[in-house]
Amino acid sequence: MASVSFSRALAGCAAFALLSALAVPQARATVYASKQEALREAFADADRIEEKSFVLTEDQARSIEELAAAPLERQIWTLYLAYRADRLLGAAVIDVRNVRTLPEALLVVIAPDGTVRSLRILAFHEPTEYQPSARWLAGIESRQLGPDLHLKRGIHSIAGATLSSHAVTRSVRTALALYQVLFESQNPAE
Repeated sequence: MASVSFSRALAGCAAFALLSALAVPQARATVYASKQEALREAFADADRIEEKSFVLTEDQARSIEELAAAPLERQIWTLYLAYRADRLLGAAVIDVRNVRTLPEALLVVIAPDGTVRSLRILAFHEPTEYQPSARWLAGIESRQLGPDLHLKRGIHSIAGATLSSHAVTRSVRTALALYQVLFESQNPAE
């Protein structure tokens, strides 16, 4: 009698686990481009791309957090500066951060004037239904760092993917703040 009850309980648990697995969207790790591919595409007319790494000082980190209105998740950052001859074509920042529990990698391309030139998802490890569309990402292009670069202000949320839209806008604000503090302030003539 006890073995029949145990078998039924075990069967019930297995059925519940199967139904739970089917009801929850499955994460699929999707990598769309390598760093080198994405940078070449973003700056197709560049004759060189310089990689500059920075270990932020406390003052720089504080300034970036204030400008971005977002906490920094790390102190070491790299800016990719693209040039044709001596003319700056733009900069790029690759930001990797967790959306819910899994990471996304976003390439934020910045025009010399400090506006967003383009955005590209390099990798997305959450379920694909949570991934921002190319159309939504394009809506952030040409924006600059300011009070409207937040959800429910100048940026629309993505229905069913609110955490993804928050992660992208935080990445963009952080990239623009990094560019402003680390590059623009040191090279105002460019």
